[in-house]
Amino acid sequence: MAGFRLIGWGLLCALGWFVVLLVTGWIVATIDGETPATSEAGMLVEVIGQGVGGIVGWLVLPKLVLRRLGQSALISWRRPQRADFAWAAGGLLAIYAVLYVYTAIVSAAGLESLEPQSTIDESRLYVHTSVMVGLGILVIVCAPIYEEAFARGLLLGGLRPHWGMIPAFLVSSSVFSALHADLGSLIPFTLAGVILGVVYLRSGSLTAASMTHVSFNVIGFSATLVQQLG
Repeated sequence: MAGFRLIGWGLLCALGWFVVLLVTGWIVATIDGETPATSEAGMLVEVIGQGVGGIVGWLVLPKLVLRRLGQSALISWRRPQRADFAWAAGGLLAIYAVLYVYTAIVSAAGLESLEPQSTIDESRLYVHTSVMVGLGILVIVCAPIYEEAFARGLLLGGLRPHWGMIPAFLVSSSVFSALHADLGSLIPFTLAGVILGVVYLRSGSLTAASMTHVSFNVIGFSATLVQQLG
């Protein structure tokens, strides 16, 4: 029962995220008169709205939920220790290994449509410097914090005592994959969620998992930026 109650709280957190996105869409429509955004101001508001929505829905509200349940320590970070760097590096290598094997399999099977795709609309968001900077902050700083707080802290950490290890991993990693809204990323990002969950539980805090996530996003964002500007 407690596990389902936690899922209900998680859905309310998702509602908070959705409300912020609705407000952002209204502001963008006011600026540009249409969606998606076309002007620099509209694009910047769109990026900022995504960040605020993530912080509200995936970080602040889950933290409040766990505080109400007396489990606020599940969403916490500490000063990086030597072991955190080791776990972060191992997690990063494991995620890239999963992506490499998965991409090789779908390519060999002629299923290129199932290869992971970037969820960033590169044709619009890399046009203006301010939008690129905002997007970089969102991808590199914000997302690894609030996605780890929600998927690993609230779902994995919160569900594990009630549903057991495997169901908690399945739910948290599946939700993490779904957050990226890409069919090709469904399987590899679910497995990446499992890896990040192992890093989180074995290291004892969100620090190492967030470090892995930050490193992965830095590499991906930098590669995309070089490709777009090169």
